[in-house]
Amino acid sequence: MNGQQRRRSPWVYVAIGCGGALLLGILAIVGVAVFGYRKAKQFEAEMKDPKAREAKVKAVLGGDIPPGYHAVISLSVPFLMDMAMLGDRPLEEHGPSGRKMEKGFIYVKMITTDPKQNEDMQRYFEGKLDDPEFLRRSNIHVRSDEVLKRGALDIPGQKTLYVAQRGGLEMEKNSTNGLLNLIYVDCPQDEKQRFGIWFGPDPAADKAANEADFTGSVVDEKVAQEFMGHFHLCQ
Repeated sequence: MNGQQRRRSPWVYVAIGCGGALLLGILAIVGVAVFGYRKAKQFEAEMKDPKAREAKVKAVLGGDIPPGYHAVISLSVPFLMDMAMLGDRPLEEHGPSGRKMEKGFIYVKMITTDPKQNEDMQRYFEGKLDDPEFLRRSNIHVRSDEVLKRGALDIPGQKTLYVAQRGGLEMEKNSTNGLLNLIYVDCPQDEKQRFGIWFGPDPAADKAANEADFTGSVVDEKVAQEFMGHFHLCQ
C-alpha cells in the first residue's frame, strides 16, 4: 500500500460493531448539546447587537418594522418554532431602570402535532370558543375581560382573522393591561400555526365599550390593517 494512504479511523469499526448504536446515540446527544450551546451564544450575541437583533426580527416577520416600534427579541428553533417581538422602546431601555413597555407585538410561528390546538384556535377566532386557552398551552397567558369585535383583515396571500378585546397579557415576569388584538394567520402553503398579539393602552378605560372611542388604538381595524401590512407572514 502507498505510505500516503489514509488509515481508517478505529471509530468506524467501533460504530459498525455491536456498540455502534450506543455510540451513535451518545454522539447525537453531544451534537444536540453543542448545537444548543452554539444557538445560545448566537442568541446572546444578537441580543447585544441592535442591528443583528433587528435583522433577525425582520427575517421572522418577513418585512419591515412599523414606525414607532423597535426590535426587542427574536428566537428560532429550526423546523419547530420562530418568534419575534416588537416594542415601543428599544430593548436597552427596558428592564427595571426603564419605562414599562406600553405597546408591542408578539408573533409566533410553530409546528403543532395536536389537532385540538388547531381546532381550538380556529373556533376561538370564529367566535365559537370564548376562552383563548390554546395560548396558555404555549405559555402565553392572555386574560380576556371583554371581546370588542371579531373580524378579518384584507391582506393578500393569507387569511387573517382578529379578535379585539380588553384584557391583559402575562409572559414570565412581564404583564400588561389594556387592549389586545389577537391575530390569526392561515397560510395556504403549510399547516404551521401562526398567531400574533398586538397590545396597547386603552384610551377609554373608564368607559363602557359602547361609549368608548377606540380610534387609533390597536383594536382599530383600519390601524390594524395598516400595521399588519408591513409584514409578509406567509413567506
